[in-house]
Amino acid sequence: MKRSKYVQLSLAASVAMAISGCGPTEKTYSVQKKYNFQSVQQCADEKLPVDVCSEAYMTAMAEHRRIAPVYDSQDDCDADFVAGWCQQDSAGKFLPKLGGFELTADGEVTQSQVDAAKAQLPASETTNGGSGFSGSSLLTGLLIGNMLSNNRNSYYSQPVYRYRDDRGNYGSSTLGQRVSTGSTFNRSNQAKYGSGYSTSTFKSGSKPVSIASSTSRGGFGSQASARSGWGGSGRSFGGSSS
Repeated sequence: MKRSKYVQLSLAASVAMAISGCGPTEKTYSVQKKYNFQSVQQCADEKLPVDVCSEAYMTAMAEHRRIAPVYDSQDDCDADFVAGWCQQDSAGKFLPKLGGFELTADGEVTQSQVDAAKAQLPASETTNGGSGFSGSSLLTGLLIGNMLSNNRNSYYSQPVYRYRDDRGNYGSSTLGQRVSTGSTFNRSNQAKYGSGYSTSTFKSGSKPVSIASSTSRGGFGSQASARSGWGGSGRSFGGSSS
């Protein structure tokens, strides 16, 4: 008798689980955004998790050490970037300073997450009266912040460098973006003595590395400087903006 009751209960539980699995699936939305930050604080000001911002900074710094162009003279380095922006390393070579980091977030959020984020918005930001996803800047920031908190594999980070274009205007971009528009960095040692730069040089899917493993390599800062910005300036990675 006891065995019969046990079997009946097991069957009932299986049926209940099957029924619940056949229910309507919650609607999801894709959210993608590319950020360009000069400091960890600037990243956190966009409502992104501070630890994600710090890890993204450290990832960019590790990539900077791997891919930054190296030059025999400061003039050659300045010509590819910004005059006075390059720094000399312990071997007497010159390389551009890290100018920030680009954080690309890509993932999905559910309707309930959209509704919860909307509830945090001021009335002036609630542009959609229905239950959909209006995609305002603040709402997107809240959703991406929640997404990054729950899924660290939904973003990657790359180093950003300052440069001057052919018209003399200042800008900031990743090396990969500059290569895609025709830059070759042919004055660099990588171009002179190696295979140079191509789109395959860059880790398009570079995931965050742990702060501990980054700082143990030395040479480009620490966890403390990661939280404040380049060289401990508090807001940026050094140099004056133009």
